[in-house]
Amino acid sequence: MKIVTALILYISCALFISSCSDSKTKAQPEEQKEKGTEKQTISIITEKHVKIPNSSLYIIPPAGFTADELTGTLAQTTGTAHFMQMQIITGHTPGSLFATMKTEADKNFPGSWKEEAITIGEHTATIYHSKTAAYSQYYLAFTDGYTDQMLIANFEDSEAATGKEMYEAMKTVVVKK
Repeated sequence: MKIVTALILYISCALFISSCSDSKTKAQPEEQKEKGTEKQTISIITEKHVKIPNSSLYIIPPAGFTADELTGTLAQTTGTAHFMQMQIITGHTPGSLFATMKTEADKNFPGSWKEEAITIGEHTATIYHSKTAAYSQYYLAFTDGYTDQMLIANFEDSEAATGKEMYEAMKTVVVKK
């Protein structure tokens, strides 16, 4: 009888202790919120965001851009400007990939390569700009390992105003994990 009573008492104590620690764990985020120590996610998908086809990237595009599932782009309806996503090539880091691209850009179009470090939500990224024979291009790559997808904005030199709008739109990118 003493063993049964001791066992019941032991199980009761164990349940009581585990329920107390569980409620304390649940209360902790509330305490953190009160202290302001909980990180807030700033990057949220709004109703203005449009999904880049074949990706987990969302962007608030300039006016006149629509998703084209067939080509996998978010394209301008009246011109040739478009956004598309690409995976960082296996075996490359964003740094090594863009170092190679910078070398090519400097060789073919000296002075066309530019880089700007930005923060999107709580993630660090870089927007790169280069010129090719056919297009000017912006590349957005997260440099903190957040995603290996990068966003590319292509536009012709005659679409410079659209290119500037695309550049600003790249700062609105959200990744849905």
